[in-house]
Amino acid sequence: MQNIPLFPLNTVLYPHGRMPLRIFEPRYLDMVSECMKTSSGFGVCLIRKGAETGSSATCFDIGTYAEIIDFSPQADGLLGITVQGKRRFKVLQTARRDNNLLTGEIAWVTAEQSGAYPEEYGQLKDLYLHLVENYETLYNHEDHASVSPMLVSYRLAEFLPFAKDAKQELLETDDAAARLELIKTGLMSLEAEIEDAIARA
Repeated sequence: MQNIPLFPLNTVLYPHGRMPLRIFEPRYLDMVSECMKTSSGFGVCLIRKGAETGSSATCFDIGTYAEIIDFSPQADGLLGITVQGKRRFKVLQTARRDNNLLTGEIAWVTAEQSGAYPEEYGQLKDLYLHLVENYETLYNHEDHASVSPMLVSYRLAEFLPFAKDAKQELLETDDAAARLELIKTGLMSLEAEIEDAIARA
C-alpha cells in the first residue's frame, strides 16, 4: 500500500492522458509544492458527491495517479499546471490532513497488457486519429502512426461527451476491447439522441 494526496475533480483522468489544471486553494498549492519538491504525484478521482471546492467531497474508489509535467503562474495570480496520468489505483481508505487535503491509502490496479488492435473497432481508431490530428493540441507531441487499443480506448473515453458516470465506468474497465465496446455502444446512444432531437425540432 501507498499513501498519496487525492485531488477530487468533476472529470476523469485516464492513464497516458493529459489535463490542464488551475490551482488556487491553499491545500492544493501545498500539495503541488510538495509534489514538486519530492518529484512525486497525486491521485485524481472523480467526485461521487460534493463539490471541487470545500471539504465535503467524496470520490469514487478507482482513480489515476498523476504526475506534473508543466507549470506556470497565471496572469490572474493562480497557478497553472499540466498533469499526465500514469497508473490506475484503488482507494482503500481516506483521511484528511490538518489543511483539509484529502489523502488515500491506495493499491495499484494491475496494468493491462497491450495487444493488437481489434479489426472490428477500426472506425473508432479512425475517429481517434481524426480528433488528435485536428483538435486535441495536448497530444501534438505524439506519433499517431501506431496506436494500441488501450490508448485509443482511453483517449476516446476522454474526448467524447459521455456522462461522468459513463466515463468512470470506462476507467474502471480493465480490458481495452471491453472499453472499445462500451464506447461503441455509447456513440450509438449519442447518435440516437441527436436524431431524436432533430426529429422533434
